Amino acid sequence: MTKYIEEEDILIREHYGKSPVRTWLHLLPKRTRDSVITRANRLGLSSGLLGNQATTGNYVKPQFKPPLPEMSDLSFDELWEAAYAFQGASKSLSTRYDEVDIEIPTKRPIALCFIADTHIGSIDVPLDYVRSRFELLEEYPFIYVGGCGDMIDNYLPTSHVEGMFGQMFPPELQKELVENLYAKLRGKWLWVIQGCHDDFSHKADDFDLAKHMAKHLNCANLGYGGLVNLKVGEQIYKIAIRHKYKYNSSYNPTHSPKQLVRFDYKNADIAVVAHNHITAIEQSAEPDKDRIYIRPGSMKGPDRYARSLGFRDTGKQMPTVILWPDKRKMLAFMDLEQAIEIFKNLTI
Repeated sequence: MTKYIEEEDILIREHYGKSPVRTWLHLLPKRTRDSVITRANRLGLSSGLLGNQATTGNYVKPQFKPPLPEMSDLSFDELWEAAYAFQGASKSLSTRYDEVDIEIPTKRPIALCFIADTHIGSIDVPLDYVRSRFELLEEYPFIYVGGCGDMIDNYLPTSHVEGMFGQMFPPELQKELVENLYAKLRGKWLWVIQGCHDDFSHKADDFDLAKHMAKHLNCANLGYGGLVNLKVGEQIYKIAIRHKYKYNSSYNPTHSPKQLVRFDYKNADIAVVAHNHITAIEQSAEPDKDRIYIRPGSMKGPDRYARSLGFRDTGKQMPTVILWPDKRKMLAFMDLEQAIEIFKNLTI
């Protein structure tokens, strides 16, 4: 709508309220009746003579003192600018990477252990066994670790309330315990990601456990997953990680990480998808290069929900890959102890 000019405002002030709008609207040929009424309101005028009523009608427009506030275009422009500034400032506080470069300067092979679904807090997790694995990892300086989500069990009243019956202690204490446990390997962590159980807190009260743990462990926060460009010596290994992903198959457990490469990370050397509590590794020679596909499994074992679906205990492995620094060579193992045994022989 074009802006009202001064001459039009003068005409409105002269006639508005003295006779019905419809009787003098011809003086403003470019304006509609509703437009004139709206403009009169902005000018602080009021009248019951709106054009469809007789001059003796009973309608009287209410008067407001002080006048009702108006939002000018300038006010909205200021509001939009404030919104832009807030968005920029809030994004600058994010610690989440979609892709991160990590370098380990070494001339000797390293081992990378994938830790998924520890579910600290669940009554089904063998806590003594889990702690012993972390103590074993603590012993060997050549082993680095990457988190694959579901650090805590974390059933809340807002998410899957029935799961609360399978917890040993409340979510707050679960967070304290996983922080204490994972801190044993501070300096070895390369990244953490957020699993669906960790996400229960994010949905309930906006507490981002992955962000919190990444800061505490001094490692990268990959949010729900992403790509790690890991430089070991002179070699770069591209590792795609997600806690959950699409295209799961009960017949082929590595189907989901394969599709993660196919659709999202075509140059990945290693693809990892956790969540389904089944450990599986497939090393495949493909037309462009060989790749490793991993499902890391879980420390939890079958809880009452998994058992109700017919799942049995599939072991509590920590898949580990040995990476060479001077040539592109990857050697994958289903479990940590296997990798350690081979690695010790490599370094003799």
